[in-house]
Amino acid sequence: MVNCPRCGTAVEAPVKTWAIPSRRPLKEGEEPRLAGIFECPKCEVRFRAAVMVRTKTVETTNVKNMVDKIKNIKGGLMQTLINLREKINTLETERANLMVEIEELRMVAEARVTALENEVGTLRNDAKSLRDLLGPEEKVE
Repeated sequence: MVNCPRCGTAVEAPVKTWAIPSRRPLKEGEEPRLAGIFECPKCEVRFRAAVMVRTKTVETTNVKNMVDKIKNIKGGLMQTLINLREKINTLETERANLMVEIEELRMVAEARVTALENEVGTLRNDAKSLRDLLGPEEKVE
């Protein structure tokens, strides 16, 4: 990628390219140098510049190395699976304990509600009997 000499915008691909002649013979596998005409997409100026040739590198890997990498990945995944199963079991146990605790709390709350209902009923009965004792002419304001 080259930059426009006028506005500095990056220009990715040339419009036209050609090989630059070399004074020495090219070595085996060596590619000739290239020049190209580029057109700026912003200011539409045309200019010449050297073209950078990107050579593709082929990574050679050994089958044995690939097998070792796969075994390492598999070992890591198996360890992760074991850890996740342990966490799931721990969470299920904690959930069961919490459900038991919630049930106990609900029973305690229901017992309190029943006791309060009984107390309120008793208080109502006491208030009624006091009204009956005082008679109809004396009203509490």
